[in-house]
Amino acid sequence: MAPVSWLNPLTWPIEPWVLLGVEITAMLYLWGRSSHTPSPLRGGSGRGWRQLCFWLGLATILLALDTPVEYYARTLFWVHMTQHLLLIMVAAPLLVAGSPSIQIWRGLPLKIRRPVARFAVKHPAFAGPRRLFAVIATPVGAWILSSANLWFWHWPPAYDLTLRSHTVHHVEHALFLGLGILFWAQVIDQYPFRVRLAPFKRVVYVFTATIQSWALAALLAFATSPFYAYALLPWRPGGISALTDQQFGAGMMWVPGSITYSIVFIAAIYQWFREEDARASSFSPQRVGVAK
Repeated sequence: MAPVSWLNPLTWPIEPWVLLGVEITAMLYLWGRSSHTPSPLRGGSGRGWRQLCFWLGLATILLALDTPVEYYARTLFWVHMTQHLLLIMVAAPLLVAGSPSIQIWRGLPLKIRRPVARFAVKHPAFAGPRRLFAVIATPVGAWILSSANLWFWHWPPAYDLTLRSHTVHHVEHALFLGLGILFWAQVIDQYPFRVRLAPFKRVVYVFTATIQSWALAALLAFATSPFYAYALLPWRPGGISALTDQQFGAGMMWVPGSITYSIVFIAAIYQWFREEDARASSFSPQRVGVAK
C-alpha cells in the first residue's frame, strides 16, 4: 500500500460509497431545512446544538472511514476497534441527538415521498417488514440485536472475513452504524418524539449494555494468544506484537468505549432521581392534606 499521510488528503483511502452517502444525507438535510417554512417541528428547544450534533455525526463517519484511520485499521487491531467505536459510540448517538429524520425526509421530492410512504405504511407486500421493524425497534429488540451484532463481528471467522472482503467490511460498518442508531434511539430523545423507556429503565438498559461490552473487552484483554488474522502479518506499525495489539484494542473498548455509556447513564440517573423527587413532592402532606 502507498504511504498515507494525515497532512496530505490526496493519499487518504477515500471510500466513494461512504462519501456519496454522507453527501446525499447532507444535501437532503439542507434542502429539507431550506425548502420549508420554519415550524415547531423543525425548530424546537436546542435547535442549534441538534444541528451541531448532526454535522459532527457525519464528520465522525468520514473520520472513521475516509481517513488514514481506515488505512491503519488494515494492519492494527486497536485502530480497527477505534474505527468501530467511532461509528457505534460517537457517530450513532450524535446522529440520534441531531434528530435529522424529519428534515431528511422533507428533503426528498414530494412525488417520491408520497408513494414511498404509501407503500411502506399500507402495501400488503410490506406487511412482513413492518412487523419485523415493529419488533426490532423496541428497546428489548434493539438491545439484543445490537449486542448480538457486536459479538458476531468479533467472532474470529467473521472478523477475519472482513479483512479479506471489502464488501463484507462495508456491511459490517453499515450494521455497526445502523444498529448503533437503533440502540441509542431507545434512550436519546429525537425531537419532537420522546423515547418509550422511563428513566429507571433507561438506566438498566444502558448499564446492561455496558456490562456486555466490558465482557467482550475482558475476553480480548485476558486472552493468552491473539484471535485474529493480524497475527499472520509479518510486521505491524510500531513493531508491537499481535497480542499487545489485541490488548490495546480491548483497552480502547474498555475505557474510551465506555464514555458515551457513562454520559447517557449519568443523565438517565439524573432524570430518574428528578422524576422520583417530583413524585414525592406531589404526595407531600402540604400538597395532599392530612386527614382529620
